[in-house]
Amino acid sequence: MSSNNTEPTKTPRLTFTIGEFDEKVIEKMALKRQVSKSEVIRTLIHNWIENNHEVLKSNYQIDFDGITNELLQDTRRISLDKSLKPFEEDLIKELPEFFELVDDVSVEDLTEHFNVNNKAIKRIIFVHAKEIKKLGLNLKLKEGRIFRIQN
Repeated sequence: MSSNNTEPTKTPRLTFTIGEFDEKVIEKMALKRQVSKSEVIRTLIHNWIENNHEVLKSNYQIDFDGITNELLQDTRRISLDKSLKPFEEDLIKELPEFFELVDDVSVEDLTEHFNVNNKAIKRIIFVHAKEIKKLGLNLKLKEGRIFRIQN
């Protein structure tokens, strides 16, 4: 996480090549679940990590407690600071135009669209809901999706 609070925390981007077979499998998974291919890959990685703690501990010396504590400290720092950052203000100004095109969107797809991480999007929805409503936009977060509520 960046110590400079004026810039958005970027979601790490990975670029890699996969074989044609793997690509077809991922495409079919994405179609079946009606999600993006990146969401399929993110879910596969997340599930693999969750189900392979022992492998990660023994082969890579991953300290899960240390990672959890580090993330909790970052979250506490963020939750204490409720000021509106310049990048958040800019993103909030773009939301009404974005939601003219869609009635709902996954948090993952919105983070990809604005090139920020999930924490940044959720912070904007939770902490700055009043600013969003001032622009005539009423949003609701439910089960990983953001819905535009018609007034």
